[in-house]
Amino acid sequence: MKKLLLATALVLLASGANAATINFTAQEDGGPVQTITTPNSFSTIGPVVFQDFTIGATGTTQGTLPAPGLLQGQTIDVQTQSTAAHTLAIQVLGLGLTGPGGLQALLSGFDATGLSAGWTANISTDINNTIIATSTFAGPISGGHDSSLSGFTLPGTFNASVDFLIHTNGIGAANLGGALSATQAVPGPLAGAGLPGLIAAFGGFIAWKRRRTLAA
Repeated sequence: MKKLLLATALVLLASGANAATINFTAQEDGGPVQTITTPNSFSTIGPVVFQDFTIGATGTTQGTLPAPGLLQGQTIDVQTQSTAAHTLAIQVLGLGLTGPGGLQALLSGFDATGLSAGWTANISTDINNTIIATSTFAGPISGGHDSSLSGFTLPGTFNASVDFLIHTNGIGAANLGGALSATQAVPGPLAGAGLPGLIAAFGGFIAWKRRRTLAA
């Protein structure tokens, strides 16, 4: 069985001022989890071969959180020549993020720039193993987008991830993305998050989505 070819993994360095780091994990059909750790807050791997798939992935995190701010912006590109059905789980994890704590309004954004016919993809945002929001896409699709606003109490230090669960039914490909942004502290109900912070968060998500579209 093919292993993840770490020697072919390209890891791009970023500024050392950000203490947060990015890790990548991959798992096929519930088997062993393969992890790539990086020392950077912006990292790209691939294309790398993992069992039946060729994977490319990018992860970035702001690291500190003066709202509004980007917690996570992730992109994955997956291809397979296998005619069998498989399940592929990929996580792009930001470790050691810091913030002001307290109840925050979090904006999750999801997109599927490409997804083959018969494939499905579930994308979720997560903080400290608690799912913030999730969205499911079914192929064929070439421009699916979704977003969700949630309230969440952030600790002072935390981990944040975008998780991708892909079900395939044969040869195909997927290009997927997920982002998690903070708008601002919430003094009361989520509706009190404030329009300026929400607009800023959506602006950050739109800029991230535009970069994804140009890169696809």
